[in-house]
Amino acid sequence: MFTRLLQIFTGKKPTQTSSEQQPTAPTTSSAEFNQLNQLAPVLNQDISLPDEDAASVPAVHSSVVCREAVLNKAQKVAGYSFALSRNVNERVRSSSTLVQRLYDEVLLRNILNMDIHRLLGHRLAFIPILPSTLTHPLLAQLPPAGTVLIVNSLEQLLIDAETTLKQLETLKQAGFHIALQGNINAAGMQPFLELAEFIFIDIGGSDLPTITGQINEINKSTFNKQFVATNVKTLEEYHVCASLPFTYIQGTFVTSREAWTKPSMDAGRIKILELLNQIRQDAENAELVQALKLDPALSFKILRYINSAGSGITTKISTIDQALLVLGRQNLYRWLTLLLFTSGTGDDLDWALMENALVRARLAELSAGDTLPTKERDELFVTGIFSLLDILLHLPMEQVLAQISLPPVAVEALLHKTGKYAPYLELAIACEAFDQERITEIATQIGIDVAHVNAHHADALIWAEQVSS
Repeated sequence: MFTRLLQIFTGKKPTQTSSEQQPTAPTTSSAEFNQLNQLAPVLNQDISLPDEDAASVPAVHSSVVCREAVLNKAQKVAGYSFALSRNVNERVRSSSTLVQRLYDEVLLRNILNMDIHRLLGHRLAFIPILPSTLTHPLLAQLPPAGTVLIVNSLEQLLIDAETTLKQLETLKQAGFHIALQGNINAAGMQPFLELAEFIFIDIGGSDLPTITGQINEINKSTFNKQFVATNVKTLEEYHVCASLPFTYIQGTFVTSREAWTKPSMDAGRIKILELLNQIRQDAENAELVQALKLDPALSFKILRYINSAGSGITTKISTIDQALLVLGRQNLYRWLTLLLFTSGTGDDLDWALMENALVRARLAELSAGDTLPTKERDELFVTGIFSLLDILLHLPMEQVLAQISLPPVAVEALLHKTGKYAPYLELAIACEAFDQERITEIATQIGIDVAHVNAHHADALIWAEQVSS
């Protein structure tokens, strides 16, 4: 946990053991490449590729768009970065221009199929593309105002700098936001730097003096750039980046499991756990209402969530008695699990963690829409929410589950990754981990097409934003 943080401060890179080597990109056969090209053809190009290039591209039939939250200075989700896989990107960048363009096309087609116009709302979509994709016609179908095009492999911009600069200017005039990621200090990059709005800096491969030096150099040569820290994996790294002039921070730190020094359990969360147990133990409605009325702050939060757009309730609910009658006990249970994330003092990242839990739980629930009955889907949703409670409460999962009554099948999924609910939960987690192979494997196991995974993922993101806004 501390190795990467030490590397940031000292600049010393630890020696990788064989178990720490970066995973290699999954390969595909020529037949799979041909299928990919048939479904996502590159216009006016010779599509004949050698096997080594074909192996660089994920098959479109098994490509699910994965997302990673991008947080702002207020620790809220400002948008999402979308990609097909972390592992394949470097392989693609070293491949031919055709493969690079084809990979980007698969990503763009999948994003458009997710109905990105509905997905974005007031948030940003961060989409990595290569210079060879700047003129792709699919870009015109994206909503410019909400789209940040992250241009990487910057050395390709300089091959024909005048042409690519004009292409970027055209996209910017159309309303797109332009970002750069890579070696921005290379000779000839100044015009591109002046045009860009966002600068992405990978903190995983740099020490603190290098990061601050790079930011200072950019600020000397241009103005008003928004810096985005990427590859932030731990809370320690997050806090370092939060102290630097980064506008946004991206990485897996929100759901990282740390060596916690003390639990994050306060009176508010203890009260909610007590109420959850009362519901599971079939307490009378009058008992539940009375318990809630003794905590006005908790009652207010419940009513606020119930009256949010994400609840789907059109009639305003003004009392706890009404809330219980309208929602029912099972839905009240669901809302109480969400309030665990926003009650008490908590941490700066609790809101972001809650949104991640909402997306995970909703995606798992939607994926079971054709296979599990309503009651079990409700339990699966709660299982998804509870899958991040150990991070929220700074307690091992075993200790969390010792304080709350859950169905045995939910406990099996949370502790042992087994049982009826486990595949749906693991599918949602795989979408967070950019694990295409695992996504395809689980989707096949539970009998769901990966195209439906993309659709459910989009619906879950939209729903989570409505609930948490």
